[in-house]
Amino acid sequence: MAWLGGVSAALLALGTWQVVVSGPFVAADWEYHLWADANLPAGLAKWLLDAFATVSGERLFTLPVLGVLAGWQALRGRDWRPLVAVVAGLAIIAVVGYSLKFGLGRTMPYTGVDVLFGGGRAWPSGHAANAAYTWAMAGILLIGERGLRPRRAWLAPWMVVSGVVTVVSGWIMVRVDYHWISDVPGGWVLGLLALAVSVAVLHGDPPIPMQAPWALRLRERLFAGSRR
Repeated sequence: MAWLGGVSAALLALGTWQVVVSGPFVAADWEYHLWADANLPAGLAKWLLDAFATVSGERLFTLPVLGVLAGWQALRGRDWRPLVAVVAGLAIIAVVGYSLKFGLGRTMPYTGVDVLFGGGRAWPSGHAANAAYTWAMAGILLIGERGLRPRRAWLAPWMVVSGVVTVVSGWIMVRVDYHWISDVPGGWVLGLLALAVSVAVLHGDPPIPMQAPWALRLRERLFAGSRR
């Protein structure tokens, strides 16, 4: 996964440079915003789009998914690495993402202006980053090589589905004029950078043994009678 981290970091740096210099990468942003602003969905369609985007990319929903999967795996294996891996990935999204958001201050499209240092937090899309990271990482924790129920044949289809969910979620953010077009792929590569870090931690050696008494008691209660 080192190659994925390197490529993602390079693409994020390239996209950031394009945003700063108003390069070709952001050329379509304004024209699409004008169209989207004049054709915003309403009623049930708007509610459904918002609901899908919220469930797929908002931390209120994505954090519990990863927390439960990583926590369960950590308790079963008496190894803190799954939780450390998720924390490391989320830290990448938070530190890198918010550094760029607050550092550049790009305004959101619904403000009607596209300027840097305007107090906005458009680039990169944290929502897109959460979606890209969460559903791929959930598959790794659940059915990956060191997951709860390793199923090698199922991992590729899972990643395809998670990719579709991520793309649709990102499209919604642009369609309802919450983000510029360029913000979304910026979020995707940030999410992939976080994923690369998490997988490196998860597959690292040696284990991080679980020795805290409260954790061991919890494990005993949850897995009483199991072989592990």
